[in-house]
Amino acid sequence: MAVISLASPKGGCGKSTTAIVLAGTFATQGYRVRIIDADPARRVLRWAEAGLAGDAISVAPADAKTLVQAVREGEGEAEIVLIDVEGSASMVQPIAIGHSNFVLIPANPSAADVEEAVATVQLIADTPTKAGKHAPFGLVWTRFPTGFISRDEAALIEQIAGAGVPIMGRLYERPAYRSLISFSTTLDKLPTTEIRAETLAKAIAEGEELAGAVANAILKQSEKAA
Repeated sequence: MAVISLASPKGGCGKSTTAIVLAGTFATQGYRVRIIDADPARRVLRWAEAGLAGDAISVAPADAKTLVQAVREGEGEAEIVLIDVEGSASMVQPIAIGHSNFVLIPANPSAADVEEAVATVQLIADTPTKAGKHAPFGLVWTRFPTGFISRDEAALIEQIAGAGVPIMGRLYERPAYRSLISFSTTLDKLPTTEIRAETLAKAIAEGEELAGAVANAILKQSEKAA
């Protein structure tokens, strides 16, 4: 059982896409997954309404008032609960962090995203979990360039490293990720008639690497607590 929050007050950093990538990856590994859509835009909830994500994935809406109950219900019905946190500075963020076994911070390689990622790390440090400790965390680079890394992007990567933020993985700028919402499904179910098999395979591998890194971080934390 694990609760994973995808948190950043920055909108457009890839929280919803990352939640769908992780949900699909964990589902293919045999887990039941509940996504709690705590973003008023309800993108993930609309994504699920098409019914193409598979029986292993369910989605429930929540806000600051209902999030705790939604987490409890999710823990009772799934092995993995993913919280897609609202993309603004609201009470949803600390509530989600306080009920998480891991906080994943999606960030584009941009100055604004990195600034908000560092702010999220500080919020995690200031927000104890139910056990009175602090949730482990890490960053995933989203919309990462597939080619040459610019000097500005290299500086941002160095800034995150200097802040001591663990990197869980990279989701590169690929059509497969952009197609998740439009096709209302997961990476493993995207049609290869629309997405090149080669680039889809790379996206699936990136999702598996990310899910593995997050799972390992949660396992290490539980071993420390034992």
